[in-house]
Amino acid sequence: MDPETTAVLTVDLHRGHLDPEIATLPVPADRAEEIVDASERLVTAARANDFPVIHVTTAYRDASEITSNPKWNETEVSDGDSREAISEHNVYGNTEGMEIMPALAADEDTFLQPKKRYSPFLETDLPFVLRVNDIETLVVAGVNTNTCVQCTCFEATNRDYEVVVVEDCVGSMDGEEFHQLGLKNIDQALGTVESLDQVTESFEN
Repeated sequence: MDPETTAVLTVDLHRGHLDPEIATLPVPADRAEEIVDASERLVTAARANDFPVIHVTTAYRDASEITSNPKWNETEVSDGDSREAISEHNVYGNTEGMEIMPALAADEDTFLQPKKRYSPFLETDLPFVLRVNDIETLVVAGVNTNTCVQCTCFEATNRDYEVVVVEDCVGSMDGEEFHQLGLKNIDQALGTVESLDQVTESFEN
């Protein structure tokens, strides 16, 4: 990988998913810890080898920006649904949830907020940031594998970016079945799925 044309892109690695003390849409605590630990290794290796790191996170002015989506409005009233607390997720006023997990952030990183739907490309500065930095390859970490991560890969592939998803650095609040389904589809149709060790080795070569 070439640091002149490759960026690490993290998608929703924030406390609203990964901090069990405050998460509104939590990834299971044991998996969340694994994702944070692996992602810390990823971004540390990237910075050490001069690869840029970009963080995109979800944020909303109020609950109506969430529930205006018909599917999300439906899940809001479904008992036991993994998204039943979605109207409380990363709404301004509860800003702790929007924070990147502390171990993953550094001053030299680029922070893009807000993302309001699954795609980090939709009405954000991400396309501009990638274009002005001549990025051609995206190394993706994030939550959830089967929604925001997979959508990121669709959008990036549609724009002719090369996509690498770091298997150790993604997970889903919808459980292992959906996580694996997302990885399988990404590897089949959208990019490649590689281990953290494979990616960090590529940074150094």
